[in-house]
Amino acid sequence: MDTPVRTRIACALLAAATPPLAHGQSPAPTEPTQLEEIIVRSGPFERTSHELVQPVDVLSGDELERRRRGTVGDVLADRPGISNASFGPGVGRPVIRGQSGPRVLLLENGIASMDASSISADHAVTIDPLDADQIEVIKGPATLIYGGGASAGIVNVIDDRLPDIVTPGLGLRGNLSYGDNGDERNGTLRARYGTGSLQLGADYARREAGEFEIPGYATRAGADEHEHDHGDGHAHEEEEERYGVLDNSDLETESFGASAAWVGDRGMLGVAVSRFESNYGIPGHGHAHEEEEGEEEGHSHDGVRIDMEQTRTDLRGRLYDPLPGFDRLELRAGINDYQHQEVEPSGAVGTTFDVQELEGRAELAHRPLGPWTGVAGLHFSRRDFEAVGAEAFVPPVITRGLGLFLVESREIASHVFDIGVRVDQVEHEPQPGDLPDTDFTPVSLSTGINIQLVEHLHLRVNLQRAQRAPAAEELYAFGPHLATLAFERGDADLDVETANNLDLSLSRDEGRWTWEISAFYNRINDYVFLHEVDEGLNADGSGTPSSDGVADRVSESGDFDADGELLLIDIAQQDAEFYGAETWLRFQLIEDGPLKLGLRGFGDIVRGQLKSGGQNLPRISPSRLGISADAEFGDLSAALGYTRVFEQDRLAPLETNTPGHDLVSADLEYALPFQNVKTTIYLQGRNLLDEKQRLSTSFLKDVAPQPGRSMFVGVRFDFLSPV
Repeated sequence: MDTPVRTRIACALLAAATPPLAHGQSPAPTEPTQLEEIIVRSGPFERTSHELVQPVDVLSGDELERRRRGTVGDVLADRPGISNASFGPGVGRPVIRGQSGPRVLLLENGIASMDASSISADHAVTIDPLDADQIEVIKGPATLIYGGGASAGIVNVIDDRLPDIVTPGLGLRGNLSYGDNGDERNGTLRARYGTGSLQLGADYARREAGEFEIPGYATRAGADEHEHDHGDGHAHEEEEERYGVLDNSDLETESFGASAAWVGDRGMLGVAVSRFESNYGIPGHGHAHEEEEGEEEGHSHDGVRIDMEQTRTDLRGRLYDPLPGFDRLELRAGINDYQHQEVEPSGAVGTTFDVQELEGRAELAHRPLGPWTGVAGLHFSRRDFEAVGAEAFVPPVITRGLGLFLVESREIASHVFDIGVRVDQVEHEPQPGDLPDTDFTPVSLSTGINIQLVEHLHLRVNLQRAQRAPAAEELYAFGPHLATLAFERGDADLDVETANNLDLSLSRDEGRWTWEISAFYNRINDYVFLHEVDEGLNADGSGTPSSDGVADRVSESGDFDADGELLLIDIAQQDAEFYGAETWLRFQLIEDGPLKLGLRGFGDIVRGQLKSGGQNLPRISPSRLGISADAEFGDLSAALGYTRVFEQDRLAPLETNTPGHDLVSADLEYALPFQNVKTTIYLQGRNLLDEKQRLSTSFLKDVAPQPGRSMFVGVRFDFLSPV
């Protein structure tokens, strides 16, 4: 393991030898001098990003290729206002403005991921970003179109499996890479064939890695225990925790699918079937052991693993001029069969989670009525959830949802004004019937305006009242939740959560300087959160009450024990508020001639706390500042980025702080001069200073830091042979 001095010298030499570049694990976001005409498909109206009223962040093209990683959370982790709720290298769920879980909805082509990732932080998202063409993030409530699960925002991963047009001929696209940290291998291959009115497709992606290297010890306890070791930084042979290795972090993920779409003059109709499989370890849930006789050195250490599989079918239909007075009717549906098993170190299956889900939506766009154009929609879903085994802390529940929405828009001079309403009916029916059924009627309202102050200078103002029905796990949870080392108790009497959100942004989208600055305030009434208790009772309420000013702990069976492994927590409601700001900017230093050079910067900050008493909420994203540069010279391009992630010391009760750290990343790309195939070879460096990163958004921050220094080498190709 390099010493810190050698690490920084090596990084400085790399920075000096590499032309400046604006990309990496945590550099500022990439925005061109003039924003590209990227159509955003996550809203009711297909508009370019600078025409939208709501705040949106879009990744596509070369920018997405450079950021492409194994999880959606990793891909978006360095975008302003977005963080990663990592649970080891195999799990990454986006956090938008300090909120995640059931408040951030992950979509694949407009239909939910339909997995179990919102139930527990250790459950991976079944959307493979290696297959994405575009990733769209709406920051702030998106409940009008997608319901209460989007009360903090959405992440929509979009591909071209069910297109609006046919691309004639055979198209092949691929990306192969190798990373030295963890011996990581990533590969994707996509085939498309279009003829006449028919578009066919097939996709395959695979990610495989061993245990990842980290700087120092994984656990804080391990670092404290061994800080006085012999100066060589290595633990004694008898010590259980290994130095420089994140135990049980190896993984294997595979996805594949096929699609067919018919496209005609009046519309399109298509179907896609996909399969997602993943097997990954949970760091921090297993420790190293002494090697047994005959065991090979480097053998994977014991720990809890998750074996996951999903089969999903997506349907899409679009009809133009369906009825007099209407432009378009669009239908989307998803059918899901999901299961994962949590495998104990012995190989026994501890818990099995099963999700059978159907989701669909219909949108009807009407022609102008006076100055107004709009979209009316119907959204329905049915979810059958079941967990069986030792960690089945949520009973089987059938959840039904039905929503109606209407969004209208008009132009006032050069300004765009939107207004909308949505009404939902959500029913939870636990199985068996000894628990009460619950039903809710959330109502959401939204209005916003995009004001063009002068040409290319926009002021956006959004006001939203977004309601969210409690999720099944918030209502009915009761039992040990080993992933979070807690014994959770839900509350079937929870009320609807109501977010009142104000969002302001000012942006310029053309010129040598392009930039955006935004601020938001979100007051959430009846906010659902995890709350420690101090009653001295067993989890079922039995025992003799006693209060000692210390949060209660219990055993896995729920018996009160001051030294118990699990923290006893209730799911409670109280008013809360989130507020913060984000900014990015770009200056095109050199834009004419063979050399092009640009500089970028970004920053974000978010606060989350309860209204009464000002208690900080847990796992809030830290503040960040970043700067980067990028250069192009002919077929060669390069980038260098630096981000300072500040210490998170605004802590909830019993929460530990996360130290600040510095991230340096670099990219080097060369486009090969082939005529028929666009081919690029690349070299990427992440966390070049080999800094220890503990994410404040992660349940595992004290036992599983992010991977250390990583170098990737790879090749991308894109081939199209016309008919």
